[in-house]
Amino acid sequence: MKTAPQLYAATPARLLILLSLLLLSAVAPAPAIAADKIPDSAWQTGTLRNVTSDTHSRVLGTINNGTGMVGTQVRIVWHYTIENSQYIYEADRTTNRHDKALNVTINAPIKFAVVRMDLYLQDEAGKVHKLAIATKTLKTENGNSK
Repeated sequence: MKTAPQLYAATPARLLILLSLLLLSAVAPAPAIAADKIPDSAWQTGTLRNVTSDTHSRVLGTINNGTGMVGTQVRIVWHYTIENSQYIYEADRTTNRHDKALNVTINAPIKFAVVRMDLYLQDEAGKVHKLAIATKTLKTENGNSK
């Protein structure tokens, strides 16, 4: 009796190719992140006016034939208010519950850059963090927002 030939035998060379393709697909989003390079001219100085946070949780789970696991996912949304001579920016940063808050001081000068709808904030150690702009308010001549 003749056995059926294996069409795709797992040879070390094929495993190496598969592993290489898997690693390449995991690194593929990296050029998109690198594309957000911030030009030096975009950096400006403002004042950090306020930092607040909200906690959001949701139930996650999988059920298979009446058995499964259920858990919760907790997210913290940090809200940063930054003021410069022309605008007041409110930007959000979403983190997991175990992530730490940024090392910044309220009412202190802070370096930031605005690129499209993203705000990049430098903490006191000089590390850059990406935030999403929620609102951008034009200041009036007397210093209040419109």
